[in-house]
Amino acid sequence: MKFQTGESTDSAHCTALKHEFLRCEDAFKDFETYGTMMIMRAQAEDQGAPPPTAEETRLVAYKTYNAYSRFIHHLYEFMLGAIAREKGDTAQLEAAVKDRYIASHAQRILTGRRQAILNGTAPAWENHISAFPEKVPAEFAEEFRRMRNKVSGHVTHERSNISLSDFYDKFHMYVYMLYRGCLGHWSLLRDKEFPDLNEITKFSVLIKKGSPG
Repeated sequence: MKFQTGESTDSAHCTALKHEFLRCEDAFKDFETYGTMMIMRAQAEDQGAPPPTAEETRLVAYKTYNAYSRFIHHLYEFMLGAIAREKGDTAQLEAAVKDRYIASHAQRILTGRRQAILNGTAPAWENHISAFPEKVPAEFAEEFRRMRNKVSGHVTHERSNISLSDFYDKFHMYVYMLYRGCLGHWSLLRDKEFPDLNEITKFSVLIKKGSPG
């Protein structure tokens, strides 16, 4: 379906985008919680604390994995929704088109971060220029899509053998750049009150009086 900016379809699409980014934000906060727990347990063990049981280790890994995979899923879906709005068309895109858009968007953010450091306009907390390569890895967008599909989107026999840890190690910086690039406009931080998301925020499990039994 094609639509124009400002039309009712565009408004409804923006509501869906807002919802998707809030889900992404929720998942990232959960990931921070469990990831911090994992790190603190490892630090405590290094300092002589008794190691957690194998079951406790698996449980924390499970919860951290789930939170990060949800984060990847919702961020990827949000990016696809952003492409649809930019194009004014909700038609399904080929994988190669998705990859090109996400790769180019990540590269713009990376280039902007590097340029801000080089010209002295980066915030004081920014990393040194050496932390940022000049180019986003060529395989990033494809791997991002694969993780969305295999570790979260679809049930597949491949899931238990795909290392989300490797993806995090190689590509988290670029995923996080995409996420941070959306926070200013789509995060709850800019809202004075929780947004009205139409039927999403009207959802209720309460039984209404007079409803058919």
